[in-house]
Amino acid sequence: MLLRSLLWLPGAVLILVVLLDLLASSMQTGEGRLTRLIHRPLYAAVQALARLTERRSLLAWSGSVLMVGTLTAWVLLSWLGWSLVFWTRPGALVGASTGTPADFWDVLYFVGYTMPTLGLGDLKPVYIGWRLLTDLTALDGFVLITFAISFIVPVAQAQAGRRILALRIHRLGGTAQGLVTTAWYDHPHGLQGLVDDLAVSLNALDAQLKNTPGLYRFHDRRHEESLEISLPALDEALSLIEHALDAPPPRGLRAVRASISSLLDTYRYVHPGTPASPPPLPDLTPLRAAGLPLRGGAEVERAFAALTDRRRVLLDMTRRGGFHWSQVEQVEDCVYPDPGRGITRTAGPRRA
Repeated sequence: MLLRSLLWLPGAVLILVVLLDLLASSMQTGEGRLTRLIHRPLYAAVQALARLTERRSLLAWSGSVLMVGTLTAWVLLSWLGWSLVFWTRPGALVGASTGTPADFWDVLYFVGYTMPTLGLGDLKPVYIGWRLLTDLTALDGFVLITFAISFIVPVAQAQAGRRILALRIHRLGGTAQGLVTTAWYDHPHGLQGLVDDLAVSLNALDAQLKNTPGLYRFHDRRHEESLEISLPALDEALSLIEHALDAPPPRGLRAVRASISSLLDTYRYVHPGTPASPPPLPDLTPLRAAGLPLRGGAEVERAFAALTDRRRVLLDMTRRGGFHWSQVEQVEDCVYPDPGRGITRTAGPRRA
C-alpha cells in the first residue's frame, strides 16, 4: 500500500519529461533528450535492416519510422504517467452508475479517453482534487496534440527544403566535377553564378537543421533528392574551385563554405564519429579534359590534405545515405567546348 501511494511521483516525472521534450522539440530549439533517445535505436534498426537486406530503399522509411515512434512514445509515456497518478489512491475513480472502485485497467481506460477530451463519463473521480486532476489530464492531452502538430509541420517543411536544395544541386551538375564543369561553361554567370545560386538556400537550410537536427536521420528514395550525396558533391566542387582551378575564386565562396561547415557541425552533433580514412583525392582528369585551367597536382594534394577531417565527415554522410563516394565524384552527362578542336565533347556518367 505504501508503494502504491508513492506511484504519483514516477507518474509526475513521466508527464514532466514528455512536456519538456515537447517544448524542446516543437518550439524549434533543437532536439529534446527524450526524442534523441527514441530516435537513436529506431534509426539504428532501420540502418541495420537496410544493410541486412541490401535494399537502400528501406532508408526512405526512416523519417516515417522516427516520426511515428516519437509521437507514440509521447502519448504512451503521458498515458502511463497519468495512470500512475490516478492509481495512487484507491477509490479515487469509481463507476458512474455502480460506485465500484476502478481497478488499474479501468484507470488506464479512463486516462485513455480523458486525454483526448472524449469525456465518456462511465467512470468518474470521487473527490474535488481528483476532479481537478482530471481537468489537468484533458488539458495535457490537448497540449500534447497541439505541440505534436507544431512538431510535425516544421519538420515536413525542413524536409521539403532539403529536397529542393538537393534537386537544385543535381540540376546544376550533380557531382563534384559536373558542378564545376557545368558552371564554367554553361552557367550564364560562370562560377560566380553557382555560388550566388546556392548561398541563400544553404543559409536557410542551415537554420532549419539547427532547429530540427533530427532531419539528418531522414533519407530520401531518389538520389537526386538526397542531401547525403548532393551536399558532399557541392562541397567537393567548391574545394576544386578554390584549390584546383588556376583562376580567381568567385566572391562569396568563403561564406558558402562557412554555411556548409555549420551544416556539418550539426551533422556531427547527430552522428558523432567519422571514418578512419578520408575519401580518395578527386580525379582531375575530367576537368583537364574539359580544358579548365588547373594548378599543379602536388599543390592540389597539399590543399586537399588540409581538408581531411572535413572530407571524412562528408564521406560518413554519403555512406549513411546508402551511397558510394564514387557517386559524389562521377561526371554527369555534360557538353562543353573542346578547346583543342573547337567542337563539343561529352563526358558520360559512370553512376553506380
